[in-house]
Amino acid sequence: MRAPAAAFALPGPPAEPAPFGRGHINATYRVEAGGQAFLLQRINPDVFPDPEGLMANLERVTEYLRGRLVAEGFADPHRRGLTLVPTREGRTWVRDEGGALWRCLVFIEGTCSLPKAESATQAETAAFAFGNFLRRLEDLPAPPLGETIPHFHDGRRRLEDLHRALASDAFNRAREARIEIDALLQDADQAALLQDLREHGALPLRPTHQDTKLDNVLLDERTGEALCVVDLDTVMPGLALGDFADLARSACSAAAEDDTHPRVQVELFAALVRGFDRGLGAGFTPLERELLVPATQSFARVLALRFLTDHLEGDRYFRIHRPGQNLERARAQLALLRALRAAEGELTRAAR
Repeated sequence: MRAPAAAFALPGPPAEPAPFGRGHINATYRVEAGGQAFLLQRINPDVFPDPEGLMANLERVTEYLRGRLVAEGFADPHRRGLTLVPTREGRTWVRDEGGALWRCLVFIEGTCSLPKAESATQAETAAFAFGNFLRRLEDLPAPPLGETIPHFHDGRRRLEDLHRALASDAFNRAREARIEIDALLQDADQAALLQDLREHGALPLRPTHQDTKLDNVLLDERTGEALCVVDLDTVMPGLALGDFADLARSACSAAAEDDTHPRVQVELFAALVRGFDRGLGAGFTPLERELLVPATQSFARVLALRFLTDHLEGDRYFRIHRPGQNLERARAQLALLRALRAAEGELTRAAR
């Protein structure tokens, strides 16, 4: 593991890297060198078919955000944005002997992240960070960012993926998932809600994060202030409403990702709306506000599709810690969808 680390221009010989974080996709390690801490990451080639394109996006976004932070007068832009460490040849990535691409980032000390909001204040703080992230990237110069995962939040394509997995059933898992399959095929058009609106020009594309989980916001350990939005691999053209819906889907319930008994907390949803709306600067458009709850429901359905498809295809995308975990995750998202529908009236009032 030290070989990839040694390729980067670190301030001293790297210590043995140690696994770090809770991510499902990339392998992440913390490594010490010269009295400083860094994050060493192997980009998952099964998830990101064009890792060099991904890194080109990341270079553009981190450089642009650093300029915005300086222009806004922040004295600590190194704590409020990601910093890529160059290799000894001056690139931002290196390939190992097996062809996998590695990168290195400066570790931001004195920060923490939360898998779930413990209060409405925490939810609003994180939502503001994501909305503000979109505001800062709104004027990113052309050309558009590359698409690092094609059709990432395209519900129609995710339905096609499920049908393909069912037709193959390569691991003979469809029988045990029949209830979940039938549930997802019922009202299946709801998965494509945002895609349909985008294609009709009702919702404009803009640079978005597209993986807006609470733990992708780093908070100051001492003050609780949101400092930095991380995990920028999926930053690409998308919908502001999609970023909110993904955040609300994951943060409006304190239940774990594979907990099939979620309880939607209206006060958390209201805090997420307030924070994201404030962070955007211009706020939600009337149409976006009208769709906050339906979009959140749609995102729960799309993620259930992704989890179930990955289960049927042998768990290639989402890392699992026990057999059947992706099926459990799909069941949990379906349970969340039911809970969101049951609370729809309260959530709609909270979003006004």
